[in-house]
Order: sequence, then structure tokens, then C-alpha cells
Amino acid sequence: MRLDYDIPAVGRLGDPRVWAVPLLAAAALLIVAMGDNNLALFRFLNGWGAVTGDSVWAALTVLGDTVVALTLLAPFIGRRPDIIRAAVVAAVLATLYVHGLKDLLALPRPPALLDAATLHIIGPAFKAGSFPSGHTTTIFTLAGVVALHFPGRWHTRSLAVLALLVGLSRSVVGVHWPVDVLAGAGGGWLAAVAGTWIARRWAWGLSGRAQALFAVLLLGCAATLLVGQKTGYGVENWQRLIAVVCLLPPLLRLFARRGAATPGHFQ
Repeated sequence: MRLDYDIPAVGRLGDPRVWAVPLLAAAALLIVAMGDNNLALFRFLNGWGAVTGDSVWAALTVLGDTVVALTLLAPFIGRRPDIIRAAVVAAVLATLYVHGLKDLLALPRPPALLDAATLHIIGPAFKAGSFPSGHTTTIFTLAGVVALHFPGRWHTRSLAVLALLVGLSRSVVGVHWPVDVLAGAGGGWLAAVAGTWIARRWAWGLSGRAQALFAVLLLGCAATLLVGQKTGYGVENWQRLIAVVCLLPPLLRLFARRGAATPGHFQ
């Protein structure tokens, strides 16, 4: 069943902006891989942490954590069920993409191949399941879904830049090669496009019961951050701040509705 609301221009498959991110990611991946620049580029990016400090990259990289990314959807609870539904569908596709390739290829990460003395590691030094970057796929999936639902160059470019910084952080913290990041960027954005396309042609997920289940999921993720989820990057207070900021909009809407429904409330 197809829904009866308009699809924004940026959400149409013929709009070049829809395909810009995955096409650029694919082109960059080919250039890096075929030019044998993967190691040199990793070394360059990994050196950023020593120059800028670890905290900024730790804060950026956790935005690609699944629990954090789902929490970032909480402001849409009760306001944009279409975005939440599309994000859920896209997340399923992104998960299949990431774990399918990780399990199939089983490629080693930088800490498994390079001398520890030559690496700048921020957080856990993961060694297995390199390609593609799950954090990068997650953030590009989220950014893609939101960008497709808020058409406009400013929104799309800003979200793409933020997602790119999160992706680059995976090399800065020392656990992913640049080709992993590029594969995650392209795959995540394609998952967002496919998830949005499927969601707009499938009425599932817009019912009150489905949205209540989605809300419980997102609120549960926010609660997990509030109690101090250990991501290994030592930024629990940053994660709590994200949870608080993302919980405020749905809570304020809930209180406003209750106030409007209270007898004697004057409009």
C-alpha cells in the first residue's frame, strides 16, 4: 500500500542529490584502493588525534554507535512517524549489509596488522571485522534518512559533512582503514535511500501500536545512555547530554498535550 503524501524532490530517485554521496564514496574507494593509498591515507588520518587531542574524535566516533544513533531519532517521536519508520527499515538493511560483508570477508583491522607503537589508538583496539565500517554505515544511514525527509542543500550538505567527520574518526581512533569508511558511507546512504523508498510504499509502521513500539525502542536507547553505556571511549557524560537533549522534544510535547487535555485549561 502506497502512502498519499508528497515525496520531496530530494527523495525522488531521479534527483542527482540522492546518488551524490554513494557515487562519490565509490569513486574515492576505487581511487584509494587502486592507487594503493589505503595505508598512507590511514597513517595521515590516524595522526590527527595526536595533533587535536583525543576527546573531539571520541565524541564524534560515538555518534556512529547504534544506541547513540537511535537515540538521535528520539526528537521525532510523536511528530514524524514517517522518519522513524523509514529509519527502522533502513537500519535493518544497513545491518544486513554490514554484517553480511564483515562475516563474508573477515578482513583484519589496523591494530591486527600494524605495530602498536606506530598507531594512535583512541578507545578499544579492535582487530577483526574491518570491512565495512559499521559506525560509518550507521551514521550515514541516519543522515541519509533525515536528509531525504528534509530536502534542501543546506540540510543535505550539513548532515553529509557531519557523517563524514564521524566516518573519518574511525581512522583517527585507529580501528578502520579509509576503504572501510568509504564503503560504510556509500552503503549507509544507499540503505537510507532504499529504506525510505520501501517505507513510502508500505503502510506498515504508521499505526499507533507500531509507533508506540518504536518509541519504546528509542526511549530505551536514550535511557541506556543516561545510565552510562560503556562504549569504551570515556565520553559517558557526552552520551548523557545527547540523551537529555534528544528526550526534551518528545517530553515537552507529551506535557503540552496533557496540559491541553486537562479540564479547565484555557487555550
